[in-house]
This record gives sequence, C-alpha cells and structure tokens, in this order.
Amino acid sequence: MFKSTGPHYCLICPPVSYKGNRIDQPLQLIQKNYSGCRVDIASCPSCKRTFQISYKVDKIIDITIY
Repeated sequence: MFKSTGPHYCLICPPVSYKGNRIDQPLQLIQKNYSGCRVDIASCPSCKRTFQISYKVDKIIDITIY
C-alpha cells in the first residue's frame, strides 16, 4: 500500500518547494506490511528518522530510537 497511497514525506523535515511543486525526497520503504498488521516502516533519507505508516488508523508516527 505504500506505493499506492504515497508519496509520503517526512513529518520532521521542512517541505521544499520550487515553483509550487514539492521537490524534497519522499520516505523510503524499509519493511512492507510489517507483521501482517497493514503497517509499513519507512525512513527519511535526509534526517534518517524512521516512521510507521498505519493504513488502518491512517497515521504516520515517528518511531526513531536513539
């Protein structure tokens, strides 16, 4: 579902736009349908944070561990 509902962007990095178009890099998929729970895990190539994308709840949550 990651590809069909995206692109998904980082919640932390400020958006970059050029002439009204968003040009920043979208999140990169790490794990698809994690544990069969309709949850994908993705990371931001800029800030290296990790996000959980839940399709059932329709949320993106920062799950980065420091």
